[in-house]
Amino acid sequence: MIKDVSLPVSNKVICGLIWCVFVALSLYIAPYHEVWADEVQAFLIARDASVADIISAVPHQEGQPSLWHLVLKGFIFVFGKNLNLTYVSIFIMSLTVGIFLFLYNVPLLYKILIPLGHYFLYQYNIISRNYCLAYLALALLGYIYPLRHKYIWRYAFVLLLLAESTSFLAPVAAVLGLLWLYEAYQKGTRSLFRYVAPMFMLACFGLLMIWQIFPLNYSSYSLRIGDIKNYPYSIFVHFPEAFFAGENLIVNLLFLLGIAFCAIRAVMSVSFWKSISSHQKTICYVLVLWGTFSIVYFVARPMFYHQGLIWGIFLCTLYMFFPDYVCQRKHYLFVACLLMQIYWSFGSIYFDIKQPYSAQFDAMKILQQHHPKVQKIQAIGFHTLPLEFLLSQTQMYPDHSYPLYWLWTPNDLKYRYDDEGIQKRVDEHKDILVVDAYEAPRVNLDFYENTDNFYIYKVPAAAVYKGYLFYEQGLNLYIKKSLGEKSF
Repeated sequence: MIKDVSLPVSNKVICGLIWCVFVALSLYIAPYHEVWADEVQAFLIARDASVADIISAVPHQEGQPSLWHLVLKGFIFVFGKNLNLTYVSIFIMSLTVGIFLFLYNVPLLYKILIPLGHYFLYQYNIISRNYCLAYLALALLGYIYPLRHKYIWRYAFVLLLLAESTSFLAPVAAVLGLLWLYEAYQKGTRSLFRYVAPMFMLACFGLLMIWQIFPLNYSSYSLRIGDIKNYPYSIFVHFPEAFFAGENLIVNLLFLLGIAFCAIRAVMSVSFWKSISSHQKTICYVLVLWGTFSIVYFVARPMFYHQGLIWGIFLCTLYMFFPDYVCQRKHYLFVACLLMQIYWSFGSIYFDIKQPYSAQFDAMKILQQHHPKVQKIQAIGFHTLPLEFLLSQTQMYPDHSYPLYWLWTPNDLKYRYDDEGIQKRVDEHKDILVVDAYEAPRVNLDFYENTDNFYIYKVPAAAVYKGYLFYEQGLNLYIKKSLGEKSF
């Protein structure tokens, strides 16, 4: 029997206030955020690629479904090419938090703490990537799951959204669809007929996704896995780190064991374990779902910013399969995790506001002093994309035969990493050169009459995670002295 999730007026008012605080904090932080190259890459794809390319070519390069790029293209069509990307993810995550606050039957304490956590307030909210769609899908899934055999089409569309949000969750959506079909089969053939059309729709989109992404772009896959040090050990560390104290696996496990001991002793009675053991079907479902997700997570490119998927699917699983347990109020382990994530959240916000961590603002200041509208600026490297984005397409001079969004075919990688390809672009004799620190040492400036005619600046680029910097990539600026002596 489905519980009544309608809220009394007093709780609705409190939930409304929590939602307003979430939105207000998000809008306050947004102007300080320095967009990643990954964010800009998706924006440039949505802006410059055709719908046909987004559906057919881009998923193969990105290794992700096309929904996020189509969503961005829709927002660009409505609001124009000057759309602030951050507000798209804030809009989607605000919907997600609203669903959680007003439709979920959980203690008020969790409704206060969960939206302020790192993954909700910062990582998939301020950093605008396709994973905000995953959180929206998981929020809808947790609510609609008990009603999956009543609202068949609604559940089918939620599974479709889950699959299209990220390739990490597409197999999870497929497993849930198969389990759903199995349950329908157990009800009898007359009942099964109602599921034919929605399952056919899901199957068609599943085949489309396979056609879009496969065969795997091994150039992209090998490069990205190669960037992960100590793989797969470092990925194993990610699992407990998504919940607890930090990067150190031993610290995480000790934290987990200590809090779990207190929780088991104070809360988890013998009757709880008896109720779990009497639901073997539920346990089987959970093991299949998490087994599928874990395999995909390790095989794909699991990085720091993917850890939020572990937390999101954990919350969703709890509410889907153990709603009575969730509604209990004394879960010290869970509350400890929430408080830790709120600490991470505001640590990251502090870094965004007080400690600029990217090269783009410093580089923009320097370039603006040289009047970039009338100068020729050549940008080289993936991490120059935010700069190209801020200066706009008309003020940068990438190779016209080269797309503004990044591709990962063998030829593209050759063009990116081969000295000859980089040198060809440098030799186009631009007034200002902006180049990734990775490519900069291989740039030969002998083409110019005198390399001393250039100022050289090195400004760091990095991303913030849980209140500390975890990734750094420098940018080099080469500026001709003939543009005028400047002091910086």
